[in-house]
Amino acid sequence: MAAKRISQKCWISRLLVCVMALCLLPSQGAAADQGVTASVTIGTGIADAPSAAIDVRWDDGWFAEDAGAYRHELAEAAMALSGAAYVKTGKKTGAQNALEAFGFSQVKAYNYHLSLESAGQTAYVFGTKSVKDRKGGTVPLVAVIIRGTGEYTEWAGNLNIGSGDDHEGFAGARDELLENMTEYLADIGIKRTDTVKFLVTGHSRGGAVANMTAAYLMDAKRAKKADVYGYTFAAPAVSVKAKEEGYENIFNIVNCEDLVTQVPLSAWGYHRYGVDLPLPCRNSAGEAYDGLYEKMNRRYMELTGQQYAGFRDGAATEKMTSALQRLFPNVSGINMAIVSGILRGDMSGVAELVRQNGVASFLLGRAAMQVTSELVPLIQQEQGGLTSAHCMAGYYSWLTAMEEA
Repeated sequence: MAAKRISQKCWISRLLVCVMALCLLPSQGAAADQGVTASVTIGTGIADAPSAAIDVRWDDGWFAEDAGAYRHELAEAAMALSGAAYVKTGKKTGAQNALEAFGFSQVKAYNYHLSLESAGQTAYVFGTKSVKDRKGGTVPLVAVIIRGTGEYTEWAGNLNIGSGDDHEGFAGARDELLENMTEYLADIGIKRTDTVKFLVTGHSRGGAVANMTAAYLMDAKRAKKADVYGYTFAAPAVSVKAKEEGYENIFNIVNCEDLVTQVPLSAWGYHRYGVDLPLPCRNSAGEAYDGLYEKMNRRYMELTGQQYAGFRDGAATEKMTSALQRLFPNVSGINMAIVSGILRGDMSGVAELVRQNGVASFLLGRAAMQVTSELVPLIQQEQGGLTSAHCMAGYYSWLTAMEEA
């Protein structure tokens, strides 16, 4: 769903209050001794500089506290892990290397070589380690790191909205992941009745699947809300059933200029589970990003070797989403059935729908011609901005700029 318009100053103030409060907790003193910093190679999302090495701090003490408390350092580490999921070096993924550097064992990767028939799956990595709980006991922490779109076959799943309450493509990938998670937990000796903490994170398509996975773990009572740490980045909306209430431990970091986070449209009823936290945006006075743009851009250049490409038209995202809404005012009926068929590549199914529903098909085609004349030139003009607003390097750069602030 569209990001809540929380001002950057308000968010920073909230973070400062949280940090001050957390510093007063006795458990945090012990946590400081558990920290480690490791070099992590992440995918950037930029073709000319596809990967970059960054230093990332990890602290087991983060998981001694309730998952409902947002932690900016954990968000940075989660974004680094999500970015590392895109990297494949030799027999291991970047996420595997990062988890092992942070002390995880039993690290295993899935689906990094998808076939043409496996568009409904996604790639991910599991790992586990023992951490302290708030009472000083030991509990397993399972990391679930989900890669965004890495194979062109996965686009069919991204675009398969379906006709049910959940985005069909993302829900199918979640279900496949959960099947393997059940087997993985059994293999490492974790029973369903055992207390387990989960860190679930991902970027883009991976963020959508992570969002649904974190929600499922609580809905299915696989873990308590206080034990599921959900951090997603650039995630599309996932379900008409999704809501914030009851899922306040899932934090969705969204760039308000990232078109991917706006679809499926909130006007169609689609949302993300949990709390949306927007990265800095242009304010109403037209000033750029509450003064953080230069800090972010310096970090972005370190990672990619190029400038962050802002939009030429400050209202580009709103214009694009408006065009999509005019083309498809809702997701019910024959219109969405035809659109879903086109996006899945099921042209024989589309042909049959057109044959059975000639009038609706004609209206859809007429609207498409009108909107396309506006939408295509805008997308071409803002291609650089669309990439910067969505890529892994952009999200990580904004997070580190906010930490400095």
